[in-house]
Amino acid sequence: MKTKSLTSYQQVAQECLSAFDRVDMRREEGYCVRSGLFSANLTNFLPQVPEKEHETMYQNLIRNLALEKFDRKLMHLSDVSALEGDLSLINNPKKPFIFCTFHIGSYRLIANVLLRKGYNFSTLVRQEVFEKQQKEFKSYCAGMYDNFGTPSKVNILNAEDPRVLLQMTRELQAGRSILVYIDGDTGSGEEHKTTVNFLDQKVKVRKGVPYASYLSGVPILPIVQYRKKNLQNVMRIGKPISINKNESRDQFSQRALSAIYKYFGQYVEKYPDQWEGWSYIHNSLVLKPETASYTTYSINKKQTTYRFNQNRYRIFELESNFLLFDRSAYETFEITADMKQLLSAPVLKNPIKILGEGIFGELVTRHILI
Repeated sequence: MKTKSLTSYQQVAQECLSAFDRVDMRREEGYCVRSGLFSANLTNFLPQVPEKEHETMYQNLIRNLALEKFDRKLMHLSDVSALEGDLSLINNPKKPFIFCTFHIGSYRLIANVLLRKGYNFSTLVRQEVFEKQQKEFKSYCAGMYDNFGTPSKVNILNAEDPRVLLQMTRELQAGRSILVYIDGDTGSGEEHKTTVNFLDQKVKVRKGVPYASYLSGVPILPIVQYRKKNLQNVMRIGKPISINKNESRDQFSQRALSAIYKYFGQYVEKYPDQWEGWSYIHNSLVLKPETASYTTYSINKKQTTYRFNQNRYRIFELESNFLLFDRSAYETFEITADMKQLLSAPVLKNPIKILGEGIFGELVTRHILI
C-alpha cells in the first residue's frame, strides 16, 4: 500500500481506526485484567491523571497500537511524517550512533528513516521473538530496497545473549550504528542494573547501552516518536549524550540513563495513551518500603464496620476464577466467590464474626478492609 501524501495517509489511518472501533474491546478475554494493570501503573507513575480517565486512555492506547501495526506496512512512512530536531545529526550514515528510543507512538518510524538514509545498523530484540523479528526485518529491508534501492544492512542481536555487550561494542567500532528500545528492559544478568527516576517513581534499568557507548566512544542519540491529533507521526531527535573527560564508566552510565529516562518521561507524560510500556513497566519498578510492608494487626473493638479498599485493590474474573489484585504491591491473590461477594458489599458490619479472627486479621493487615 502506498500512501505518499499526508492527506491520503490520514484518510487510510482514520479508516483503520473506524474499523477497529467497531470491535467491542470490553468483550475480549483478559480485557479487565489488562486495563486494570494499565490503571495501576498509571496511578503509580502518573498519579495526577484522574482514575475516571484511565479506561478511556487504555482504549486509546489499544487504538494507537493498532495504528502502529498499520504503519509497519508502509514503506513511505517517513514521507508522511514530520521530522524535528537537529536533522543534521542523522545525515551522515558513516558516523555511527547508538539510537535510543522508547516504544511510544509509531516506534518503527525510526527504522524507516535510518534505512532511507542508508544506515547500516543492528537492533536488539528479546530471545523469544528473535527468529520472528529477524524474518520480519529481512522482509522489511527487502521491501525498502525494492522501493528506494536502500543499501542498508540490518543485523538482529539477541538482547539476552551473555555476549551481547561485546557484540554491540564490536559493531560500533566497525562503524555500524545500534538501534535500541531501551524501555524494553531486555538483557542478560540482573547484576548490571542501576536505579533512575522515571515520572513519579524509581525504576531499575540496565547499564548495557551506556556501557557500549563508553567502550566504543560512540555517543547515544535519544529519538522519540509520537502521533499528533491529526494522526501524523512525528520523530524528534534529541541531544547526543557523550562521555565527559575523566568520567568513569559507572558515572557515565548513571548520568546517561538518568538523562534518557528524563527525556522520554516528558513524552510519556504528554502522550500516555501512546506508550506500550504501561504493560510491563511495573517489572522494573522499585517498590517503596511502605508499599511492601504491612502494619501489625490488632483488633479495634470500637470499629465494627469496614469497607473494601477500592483505592488499592481490584477484583477481576479470569476463566471463572476471582483474583484480588493489589495495585500498589502488584500482588495477586485468588479468592472464592463467597469472598468476592462479601468484599463487593458497600459496608461490612462485624466482619470478624463472619470471617473469623484469622482471615479478618489478614484482610485488615493487608489493608484490604479499612
